[in-house]
Amino acid sequence: MSIRKYLKTVTLSTVLLAVTVLAQTPYDEGQKALREQNWTEAAEQFKQAIKADKKTADASMYWRAHALYKAGRTKEAERQVSTLERKHPDSRWVKEAQVLQIEHDGSEPVLSGATDGLGLDEELHMFALAQLMDRDPERALPLVLDMMQSTRSENVRRDTLFMLGMNEDPRAQEAIAQIARDSKDLELQADAIHMLGISSSQASIELLARLYQESDSVQVKQAVIQAYMIADESGELLEILTDLLKTETNPKLQMEIIHTLGVMDATDELRDLYPKLKGRETRLAALEAFFLAGDTQTLRQILETETDPEMRKTAIHGIAMEDGKGAATLLESVYDNASSIEEKRVVLESLVMMDDAQDLALKIIRTETDTELQLNAIHTLGVMEATKEMGVLYSNIEKMELRKAVLQSMMIADDIDGLIKVLQSETEAELRDQAIQMLAVSGDVDAAQYLVELYPDGSQQEKQAVIQSMMIMENVQGLIKLLKTEADPELKREMLQMLTIMDSEESDEYLFEMLEKKG
Repeated sequence: MSIRKYLKTVTLSTVLLAVTVLAQTPYDEGQKALREQNWTEAAEQFKQAIKADKKTADASMYWRAHALYKAGRTKEAERQVSTLERKHPDSRWVKEAQVLQIEHDGSEPVLSGATDGLGLDEELHMFALAQLMDRDPERALPLVLDMMQSTRSENVRRDTLFMLGMNEDPRAQEAIAQIARDSKDLELQADAIHMLGISSSQASIELLARLYQESDSVQVKQAVIQAYMIADESGELLEILTDLLKTETNPKLQMEIIHTLGVMDATDELRDLYPKLKGRETRLAALEAFFLAGDTQTLRQILETETDPEMRKTAIHGIAMEDGKGAATLLESVYDNASSIEEKRVVLESLVMMDDAQDLALKIIRTETDTELQLNAIHTLGVMEATKEMGVLYSNIEKMELRKAVLQSMMIADDIDGLIKVLQSETEAELRDQAIQMLAVSGDVDAAQYLVELYPDGSQQEKQAVIQSMMIMENVQGLIKLLKTEADPELKREMLQMLTIMDSEESDEYLFEMLEKKG
């Protein structure tokens, strides 16, 4: 759908309901009569439809009023609208019917005087204008222009601007151009500039060029650049943008132009411009533009010679996001030749984006000596849900920090079975506590049941960890079960304290029963 068509669609809230060739109900027959402009027959059919189907009675009342107005039976139509308002005050057809009244009594929309947003009358009149602009644009256009000039409401100005954008009348286009040139409201001016892009006429393109050269506002210039992108992807506009880039000195606008060239797939222009760019920010923007244009081949070439870490990082991410053929192999090669831990981390991160990081993560854990990088790799295995590999890894590494990281990654991967297996064989108290905590964070029902069963044979420290886990999991039932069997006063006190702060009917009931029995 074109932008022009979209603007028209969102402004208009109703369309004539489609009718079938074989109409059977009075409502269908009424629709058929409307299409044939048989107003009297339509009014009669909708009268029957009102009685026949309560679900569509409000719609039938609206269409009957419409047919009566068309037939010149104004008083009957007004009575039908009144009935609709009285019997179905919340129906969407009420507002439609009010628009009919405005259209057929010849009155012009008048602003309610509200200045802070739309008042109820203003909203209705704007709705009516939108409808009339579609049905009779030549007659409605002066009303829209008048409202644009007279209103003090920013919302009304924006709505009327969109109405003007739907109309190809030269007066409407000139009004848009005037707002683009002279409006003191920067946001409204930017909207009008975008409208010029939508128009994409030669006059609009020439005006955009003048606005860019004459304005001192960065916001206006940004709007012009965006309008060029909206307007077309022709060679003429690409030439205009590249010429702008050659003379523009504001880095923010330079970056805006470069990104726009990327969106417009201007790969040839970007390749020609890249070696001439001086600032780091603009060169980074160019790399991002190559990605936007899908030109990962240039990104690969840049990686062969570029030494700036931030530039290399941007290029690596761009290649990963495109995820083209051979990208994973290329990035693994970049990893092997990386001269810094940071770049290795960037490659790993990029392969995660490609869902292809498992092999490199395992390689890092086996061969790297940098603990931080190893921890990143273990976290990656959790993200990749490599549960089998993590189980093997846990058994084969000795470093406490790394083993804890594996338990965290098991939790990330929702590997409840893996954590339970660790608890079945692990003897190190610190690691057992960590596994219990990870099971608690998982919130899994089976994990909770396992922890309750683990509790009786646990050490004092382990029991406290299980109690805390019940709190984390908000498992009132499990905590009460442990409390009923526990003889240690200190642990009982800890569990009671937790029950008192757990906002649950079950915990309250247990506490009441305990206190009442004691009393």
